[in-house]
Amino acid sequence: MRPKDHPDLRFDVIPKLFDAHFKVFVTNLVHVEEQLHLLPRQFCRMYTTRPLANQLQQYLKLRKANIKEQDFKVVEEGQPFPLVLSDGKRLEAMLCSGSHLGHSLILLIRRPQDGRLLYCYSAVRLDNLGRLLGNSIFNSWIVKGTEHLYLNLTSVNEQFEPVDFDRMAITIEEYGNQNNGVEVCLVLPLFGYEEMLWKLAHTQLNGHIRLGDVLKDSYKCLSSDLERFQGFHCLGQWLYVCSSLEHSQQGNQQENVVFLNIEHLKWSPPPTRMHLRQLCSLMRPQHIQGIVHFHSNGIVPPIPTYLKRFKANYSPQKEGLTLSRVQVEPQEKVASKGHYRALLNRKAFEYLNDLDSTDSD
Repeated sequence: MRPKDHPDLRFDVIPKLFDAHFKVFVTNLVHVEEQLHLLPRQFCRMYTTRPLANQLQQYLKLRKANIKEQDFKVVEEGQPFPLVLSDGKRLEAMLCSGSHLGHSLILLIRRPQDGRLLYCYSAVRLDNLGRLLGNSIFNSWIVKGTEHLYLNLTSVNEQFEPVDFDRMAITIEEYGNQNNGVEVCLVLPLFGYEEMLWKLAHTQLNGHIRLGDVLKDSYKCLSSDLERFQGFHCLGQWLYVCSSLEHSQQGNQQENVVFLNIEHLKWSPPPTRMHLRQLCSLMRPQHIQGIVHFHSNGIVPPIPTYLKRFKANYSPQKEGLTLSRVQVEPQEKVASKGHYRALLNRKAFEYLNDLDSTDSD
């Protein structure tokens, strides 16, 4: 998507047509496989961090895309960098990580003149908010709040269910035991679930998770620490995790495995109600806007009241008054609104004296 006042800026959407003025910010790769079903001939300049750039470049080379290192503007995570727009205006931006592996970023853009934060964009869950709050530069940028906060509202109306990864590990093991002790196979999208795998590797599944080759190579772009995965500790295989790309190539040729639906694990990349609350309370925005994904019909859920309460200009009385006006507005008043006014028969000329009112239709 792109902000209305700065059309040069593109958030997590890689254009199919090249434009030298576009500045594409890549904060996550969750929808990349779907978005790049058709590859562009030439890529616009993409701003992101080194781990995400490596992941994306590796995937695009696997797809035989025309991708070069020069297509990326790699920036330091948590460090400001300048932006010069096509109209000559200057802004400052910063990409900060909200995950243990650095693959879920939050984007901040501000005016350098007054330091006012214009945009805060967050499309995926930030499971390691403490990492953000430990950054003194991040704290100095958000101290005055932000004008526009862009949020992924996919799960805004779903009940929050905390995820216990130790319990998840037990569930996976029991699922295999219920099926005669065979290996459990989990098919995941190539991007978006790395944080879940990292956390599972810190449970009793340590040393019992085997990654498919494509998924392993992608994971290596984020972390060189693979000792918790099977292959380094020969403790037996309980869980085999492969990408949907690998699974489509292999088909169902694997024997002695039982497939586990990802929905049973109750973890997904979009932010939960809790994550949305945390971010809104932290940013104190003037305006909250839902993120419109590239593949959507442009319709996003309305902003719920539990998030509106965190707006800097929120007033319960004003909110209630607005709703009541909508409900009780007279029908005549509603009917009178429009682009046209009724034409009345009048004399060709009307003369006014000094005592007459000068107000007219």
